[in-house]
Amino acid sequence: MDTSPVLRLTKDTMLILPCSGAKQLGTTPGNGQSIISTLDPAHATALAAARDALREKAAVDEKMLMPAYLRYSGHLYKYSSKSIGTALNTGYHVMIVSGGYGIVLANEPIGVYEKPFVLSDWPRGLLERCLVHRARQVGIRSVVAVMARSSGYAKLVKQVDWKAAGIAAKLVSPVCPARFGAQVKVPRAQGQAIAALIATELTQDWRSSDSLPLEIEDL
Repeated sequence: MDTSPVLRLTKDTMLILPCSGAKQLGTTPGNGQSIISTLDPAHATALAAARDALREKAAVDEKMLMPAYLRYSGHLYKYSSKSIGTALNTGYHVMIVSGGYGIVLANEPIGVYEKPFVLSDWPRGLLERCLVHRARQVGIRSVVAVMARSSGYAKLVKQVDWKAAGIAAKLVSPVCPARFGAQVKVPRAQGQAIAALIATELTQDWRSSDSLPLEIEDL
């Protein structure tokens, strides 16, 4: 467990977030690009094929598109989407782990789908390799992943060999002592923590509006 008192974003930090089950319907104009268009041919082909293989099972509907960080509308995004937009406009790098798309750039245009993220849905090691490739591509030196510690999202980022890639990675997870209300309190705390991190910084004594503390773990 990391005991450093302050956590800040820099231009060479990649922020990695989970998607949400709740989604905003409709379409919103955007000029974001797909991560597939940024990857080398081997990774791009593999990720595109994996998305296509899951498309029917995930009920992906791309008749209308919207930037990913606006499409997701759960409690995490209710409290952080505005800040994420600010971060993107400032030049920060934000990625989202997605049940229907694997991984997406935060401003990547996506449709709607009905599929929680399950790591085993994706070819072994593919998403991990794509994350490292993207990080190297844009000169990332540190990663901050804000997600529940026991989630499939966290399992993914824990499986990435960040140290071998020369990247300092941290997992930031709200701690909820009681199960009652955790499905609301934890994502709300994640969203509030993301907003605080983008605006200024996170310290060890930070608390959410529900008084949830954070656990910060080195990966």
